[in-house]
Amino acid sequence: MPYPVPPARLLPPRTAKEVRRVRPLRLVEEAFQRSPGVVLAAGAGYGKTSLGTELAGVYLSLDAEAKDPVVLLWHLLAAYRGRGELDEAAALLETGAWPRALEALLRGLEPFGPHFLVLDEAHRAESPGVVKALQGLLRLPSLRLLLLSRRATPFAFLTVFSERELAFDPEEACLLAKALAPELPAFEVERALSLVRGWPLGLRAVLLAMRRGLRPEVALESAEGLLPYLAYGLPEGLLREAARIALWGEVAEEEAQALLPYAEDLLLERREGRVLFHPLIRNALKTLLPGSEVRSALSQAAEAALGRGEGVRAAEFLLEAGRLGHAADLLLQEGFAWLERGLTYTVLRLLAHLPEGIRQGRRGLLLLEAEALRQAGRYPEAEAAYQRALAAGEGRAYLGLVRLFLDTVEPARARPYLEEALRRFPETARPFLAENLLNEGRVAEAETLGFAGSRLLLRQGKPAEALALLREARDPGLQRPPQNHREGSLLRALLECVAGDAGEGLRWAERGRWEAEVLGSPFGLSLAEARRGHALLALGRLEEAQAAYRTALALAEGGPARLRVEALGGLAALGDQGAYGEMVRLARASGDLWVEGFLTLMVATAWLRQGKVFPLPALPLPDPFLGSLAGAYPFGDGWEGLLERYPFLAGPTLFAPPLSRVRRALWRLGRLALPYHPGVRVEIRALGGFAVWVEGRPVRFRREKARLLLALLTLGDWDKEDLREALEVSPGEFRVLWWEVVSALEPDRPRGAPPYFLRTRPYGLCLEAPELYLDLLDPEVPLAPPYQGLDHPLLQDRSRSWTEERRLALLQSPRPEDWLRAFHLEPLDREALRRLEATPYFPEALSLHQRALRELGLES
Repeated sequence: MPYPVPPARLLPPRTAKEVRRVRPLRLVEEAFQRSPGVVLAAGAGYGKTSLGTELAGVYLSLDAEAKDPVVLLWHLLAAYRGRGELDEAAALLETGAWPRALEALLRGLEPFGPHFLVLDEAHRAESPGVVKALQGLLRLPSLRLLLLSRRATPFAFLTVFSERELAFDPEEACLLAKALAPELPAFEVERALSLVRGWPLGLRAVLLAMRRGLRPEVALESAEGLLPYLAYGLPEGLLREAARIALWGEVAEEEAQALLPYAEDLLLERREGRVLFHPLIRNALKTLLPGSEVRSALSQAAEAALGRGEGVRAAEFLLEAGRLGHAADLLLQEGFAWLERGLTYTVLRLLAHLPEGIRQGRRGLLLLEAEALRQAGRYPEAEAAYQRALAAGEGRAYLGLVRLFLDTVEPARARPYLEEALRRFPETARPFLAENLLNEGRVAEAETLGFAGSRLLLRQGKPAEALALLREARDPGLQRPPQNHREGSLLRALLECVAGDAGEGLRWAERGRWEAEVLGSPFGLSLAEARRGHALLALGRLEEAQAAYRTALALAEGGPARLRVEALGGLAALGDQGAYGEMVRLARASGDLWVEGFLTLMVATAWLRQGKVFPLPALPLPDPFLGSLAGAYPFGDGWEGLLERYPFLAGPTLFAPPLSRVRRALWRLGRLALPYHPGVRVEIRALGGFAVWVEGRPVRFRREKARLLLALLTLGDWDKEDLREALEVSPGEFRVLWWEVVSALEPDRPRGAPPYFLRTRPYGLCLEAPELYLDLLDPEVPLAPPYQGLDHPLLQDRSRSWTEERRLALLQSPRPEDWLRAFHLEPLDREALRRLEATPYFPEALSLHQRALRELGLES
């Protein structure tokens, strides 16, 4: 008799999905390319079920009864009912022969094809037999297994993602805030995210509380609405004991033995012999104790933490106990050292608890807050805080303001504060002067004052040397946000794009983005997206580049104006002339003319690669590399010496000229074994109508038969006589047509030079030429029947056969979007229409079908 599986176990729960978790979903999808199984292992409230239900497939929720592998397999049979031949497996299970039943299940599922199996609450069913059954399931090649568990063990034989990967990042937090509480400013959302340490459920609770007017800290401390759920069904004495222990935040396991049987109900975490309380649970339990008992216990905890050298923990206990003056003194004593260790958001969080009255008379706290805000990338707030510190008589704020405008690369704004800092603190401020001179383009003066490194080499016009220096660094990753644009991964990304390989540049930009996420740096996130855009631009992935630049602009909103410059330059490189004007304005306002020249030349070479010449303005280019680029633009004959000095211009880099001009230069240098190179790019587009472009300009043939000749050459190789017969021309007329086509494709070909894009014996196209593009060979191009408008039976036959081949191939794809592409080619295909009926693309397909019927004069 089959085991009764509750139907509710087979239905994924409805979960709130205000934010689509693109980042962790991408991690899971990438992991499935390497492993057939993935575990999302995290505590309650980390969105495991929401993520799991994003993957369309078979869903199954487990309970403790499924520790028995026989019961687990009954659950699997229920989940797969109607999807395969499972009678044999069911018969074997009724006898208890679960290993043989598992084999039968696998055989029955083979025809089902590639799919996901999501097992929720997998920790409830943890047992050696279940682990064996899961390992057996993975032998099915088409299966991708996703386990949702509160524990990684014993599933560590799969790829495991923990709370670190599932926690919200700043971008996701902002998206959730826009959905739940759009009136909250970004820095408040950032504070909330820091307080809950990325816990999605906690962030949701805090944001909702903040929407009602509570500060993040108050929202956490109030624990409104949490305690009734926590206390339900638990003994009162146990709760009071848990409350006393919870005040310490975490204790050794032996001190919490009475709580361990209720660990799941209390959402306890156990790590390496320690028991940890989540902040929300701890604050809820604290309300069960009298205030005097809470204060006394917290003061003792603070003294114990100080004795262990845990100053931050001690400050937290002091604040919680209400000893605000003692906490302020501790912050004043230790806060700057904590910032040096990168504890930016910890300092900001502790400062936020101190009322204005406590800060009076402690002007160092104003400077501490300003420094922390600067390190967090919250530059407008940092500037205001430095100004408050100046007004209170804190002279070190001049140094802070200089650092701020060095961080944002705004030398004009840094200059007045730098002059005062040099007067008050000459030794400390002198290195700042050198860097500010570099940012102003006064490279020689910066070097004289001792500035050195990759940024200096880059602005000296030595990008290859700058990249080599950075590559020698053991770990060029950023250490904390103020350095993220001056050194480390994002500088490495830029230098790889300029003088290395754009593919490597993309990898370093993505690493820099991850580092910025870890550090919570909005500035770093925006800059990383701009650098991603540069890499994608150099690689020719223009749509992705545009998306990256737009993301960079969105993330730069509310930040320093200089942050928008690179993203605007990227959009200008993709054709937005308005973005170019704004880029120039912001670069000049910041006083950084070098970056204006750099980005202008990036725009010009990108336009040239797209077949357009950018009108270069007069540029102040003291950098010899940029100056040489400007002098050689648009890279006609005579720039070969530049290529010899900077060989990286021949690779996929940001300032690389079009491939056709690079190869022409290499030919002129004798590095290509060719009799002739035309130095142009040819595009032949046959899909839809038939058109030809040379260097981005359309070709107009004097004779229609010359155009027809080129179209016939796209069909394949020809014998000369067959080609003449297809054209119905005499030998003399054929010769005239042939040389008209050659001259159209290679307008400056010297007399007597053999054609580069066409060949004879047999007659055809030189498809191996990298400068020749034929859309019929491009799998990503939008589909349309080829050769429309050309009246020739061979072309019409090829159009029909090509269209049918592509249509049938698309219909065999497992992706519904490919079926829709096939339907565009034949909108009267009723079978394809029926297949699309169960997909989101059906309305579009139905509209196409009805339009086609109307054009034929038929009724729907």
